[in-house]
Amino acid sequence: MSRPVKIGDVAAAAGVSITTVSHALNGKGRLPDETRRRVREVAERLGYTPSPLARALAGGRTGMLAVTVSTVAELALRIGDFDYFMQVMNAATSEAFERGFSLILVPAESRRELLERLPLDGAIVMDPVRGDEIVDLLGERGIPVVTIGRCPDGPEGACWVDNDHLAGTRSMIAHLVDEGASRVALLTAPPLQSYTIDALAAFEAACAELGVEAIVERVTDSLSESGGYGAASRLLASGRPPDAIYATLDRLALGALLAAEAKGIRVPEALRVAGCTDSDAARSSRPTLTALSVHPEWIGAEAVDVLISLMDDGAPAVAHRVVPFSVIPRASTRVLVSSDNLSRA
Repeated sequence: MSRPVKIGDVAAAAGVSITTVSHALNGKGRLPDETRRRVREVAERLGYTPSPLARALAGGRTGMLAVTVSTVAELALRIGDFDYFMQVMNAATSEAFERGFSLILVPAESRRELLERLPLDGAIVMDPVRGDEIVDLLGERGIPVVTIGRCPDGPEGACWVDNDHLAGTRSMIAHLVDEGASRVALLTAPPLQSYTIDALAAFEAACAELGVEAIVERVTDSLSESGGYGAASRLLASGRPPDAIYATLDRLALGALLAAEAKGIRVPEALRVAGCTDSDAARSSRPTLTALSVHPEWIGAEAVDVLISLMDDGAPAVAHRVVPFSVIPRASTRVLVSSDNLSRA
C-alpha cells in the first residue's frame, strides 16, 4: 500500500519550497504565474490533496462549525428525537465536509458552556426562539451565525434559511377542505419559533378564507406522540370535535392518530389527520400520514452554504433563502375507493 502524497513530495518534485507549494495551492503570496501553474500541475500529477484542516489553519481558521437547536425549559427538544433534525444534520455535515469543515453537534443541555469555549469559525442555530440567548452569545463572540428558521425578534440583516410556512400551511388546509373537512383543528406548540408563528397565522387566515371552522389546541407538555395524544384526546372529547387535525410536527400528528384509534374514530372517514415534516414513522404509520415535506436535506446544505459565504465575504449574496415545500397526500386524509365499492355502484 503506497503512502499518501505529502506537501514535501510536491515541493521536491517541483523544485520549490514547501511554503511556495502552500501559497501556490491556496492562492496566496506573490508568486509568478508560471510557478503557481507548475506547482499545481505537479500536485495534480502526484495526486496530492491538501488537508482541509491545514487549509483552514493557513487561512486563520479552525475548520470547526457548530450546530445546535434552540429549546425552552418546558418543551425541551433533543435533535435525535426528530427525523427532521437528523436529516438536516446529515446534509449539513456532508456539505461542510465537502467544503473543508467539520460540523460539531452541540447538545442543548450543555450548549452555553461549549459555545463559550469552542474555537468556532461559524455556527448554525435551528429553530431559534424569541430572545434566544445562544444567538446573542454567538453574536457577542463575533462568530458568524445562520439560523434555520427566522429568529422571531432578530435583526433585519440576520442570515437564515427557511420554508414558506405561510404558504405551506395554507396548502395543507386547502387539501383537508378538498377532502371534505369543515371543522379543522391546528395542533401546535406555543408560538415561540417562526414556523409555529407562521403556521398559526396562516391557519386562521386559510380557515376564514375557505369558510371552515378553525380550532386551535396548544401542546404545552411534550412535543411527542404522548403530547399529541393528550391534545388530540381533548379535542375529540369536546362537544363539537374537529373532522380534521393538522399538527405542526409529525410526532404530534402520530399521537393524534393514536387518540383517534383509542376512541374508535375512523381515519380518514370521520377524521383526517396531517402533520408538518415527513418522516419514516409518517410513511409507515397505519394509516400512512399525510405530510407537509419541508425538504430538510436541502435546508441543511443551504444553511452551510450561507454560513460559509457569510464567513468568507462578511455578507452572503442572498442572506435569506427559502426552500420549497411539498404536500404529500396519504391514507390519513384520503378515503380510498376500492374496486369492490366501484363494482357495487
